[in-house]
Amino acid sequence: MANTQHEASAPYVTAPVRFSLLEGLLVFCTAGLYLPVWFFLATRDMRRISDDDEITPFLWSLVPLVFIVQPIALKRFFVYLRRAEKRLNVRGWPAFFDYLWMILFFSCGLFFAIVSVVEVETVYRVMVSVGSVIIFMFLHARLNTLRKRCKTESVAVRRWGYNSLEWIMVLVFTPIILLLFLYTYINSDLHKNLRAKKLIQQEQALQERLEAHQEQLEAQQEEAEESREDN
Repeated sequence: MANTQHEASAPYVTAPVRFSLLEGLLVFCTAGLYLPVWFFLATRDMRRISDDDEITPFLWSLVPLVFIVQPIALKRFFVYLRRAEKRLNVRGWPAFFDYLWMILFFSCGLFFAIVSVVEVETVYRVMVSVGSVIIFMFLHARLNTLRKRCKTESVAVRRWGYNSLEWIMVLVFTPIILLLFLYTYINSDLHKNLRAKKLIQQEQALQERLEAHQEQLEAQQEEAEESREDN
């Protein structure tokens, strides 16, 4: 009963609660570009709850884009999150799960940085993409427990979970992302065949050059023998 009264009378204003699945779909359909928005809103809400001027939401929106700073930044993020949970008497995760989440999230970012310069099978790309979204959804569910204790205010009117712009992104980009993954997967064998064909062509060209060189040497030897016979 005490918790219910606290939820109803909490003076802090945060972003509205949203189902983790819907939030994860936004991350997926934007290929992670929604994450800066999420981190901005999350740190803004934690700043309001904790009344901590140390938190700068704009800078936190850059963290998902620069994975090198994530090991330090994410540790600080969970410090702020725990402060907000303590202020609202919300039970958070054990510290072990905080570090486990950070390791998994950073590993996904490192993977995407590597595959930007190294070729990796499409199946692994899809697996890590889906895995990173699932990892994100767990953290969003945790943030929801904070927002449920506060007054919520949306920037734009939501219908069935999304505002108009978000619905456009989900409906347009989700099929595009899925089709890109499907196209890459279907054509992966074709790419392999093209690479193999190119290697065969290179070997054939090298063999032809060796044969031409051998013929040239034989011709020179014949000319030398003919010269010796004439002399």
